[in-house]
Amino acid sequence: MQNNWWEDLAKITQQCADIGDYRRLYEALKTVYGPTHQIQSPLRSSDGQQLLTEKPDILTRWAEHFNTLFSTDRSVQDAALHRIPHLPLIEELDDPPTLEETITAIGQLKSHKAAGIDGIPPEIWKKGGIVLHGKLHELLVCCWEQGNLPQDLRDAVVITLYKNKGEKSDCSNYRGITLLSIAGKVLARILLNRLV
Repeated sequence: MQNNWWEDLAKITQQCADIGDYRRLYEALKTVYGPTHQIQSPLRSSDGQQLLTEKPDILTRWAEHFNTLFSTDRSVQDAALHRIPHLPLIEELDDPPTLEETITAIGQLKSHKAAGIDGIPPEIWKKGGIVLHGKLHELLVCCWEQGNLPQDLRDAVVITLYKNKGEKSDCSNYRGITLLSIAGKVLARILLNRLV
């Protein structure tokens, strides 16, 4: 019986490799090998002199690195601002989101994307049905009317992916990936749909 399971898994894996279905191939390989566990690599301090091995020091170093990347001065010249055409106000943009807009935005979510800090992947929202869609709509309307978003919808998780080149102890050899709450993405999609 166990042999049949392995043979079936091998066939599925080979079929996925043959047709280029890398998502299912990876899932089959993960079934065999189990999930990967990321080992926290030591990092060099910002001056490059010290190797940081303690988790709090490593987290502080990542915070320094991303603050450096994201805190560049982004000033805009007044002349550029004056060249932007002034359009008439569209009063409907102030209206709270409708249930229809919420359902449309949920349908536009991309599947197989990582969840944000809340851990809820897009597939849950997409397959959740009218009750879940209605609850999210109620939350978004409440936020809209109060002018305040819950912290979980505003927070992001930054994960780091090694670029497979250079020293692993150098922060600049990693790519930062920001994971946002899917519910927050739904609200952003509603706004985008209204603007385009």
